[in-house]
Amino acid sequence: MESKSVTALISIKNQTDRLFTGGKGYAKFIGTDAQLNSIMTEFKQNKHLFLDTADKPVCHFLAKNKEYLQSERFDTLAQIVLILLGYESQAAYDNGDKELEAELLKDVVIWQYMNQYARKVASESCL
Repeated sequence: MESKSVTALISIKNQTDRLFTGGKGYAKFIGTDAQLNSIMTEFKQNKHLFLDTADKPVCHFLAKNKEYLQSERFDTLAQIVLILLGYESQAAYDNGDKELEAELLKDVVIWQYMNQYARKVASESCL
């Protein structure tokens, strides 16, 4: 049975499937405003489940499924989460919410740490 955090990530992945286009170094949302609103609502409700550095199943899920940040893929789950955090950060900035901006910056750092751990796990499993 998967943890709630992994289930939340899988849901984000499923909702965003084929809604981003991109290339080396960029990704762009190509869905509708309604789709983005739905994605962001679920993301905001569930991100606390997977933004926990002690939650190793998330890192192992990213590693096992090669969903950590990679230069050859723009649509990894790790990249999509960073994009969604970016959208949330931009909204906080646009609304002048400095406290939320600071909180979201911490979320980005946590997610980057988890991504690095996932990359480490992936590289060790290849040895």
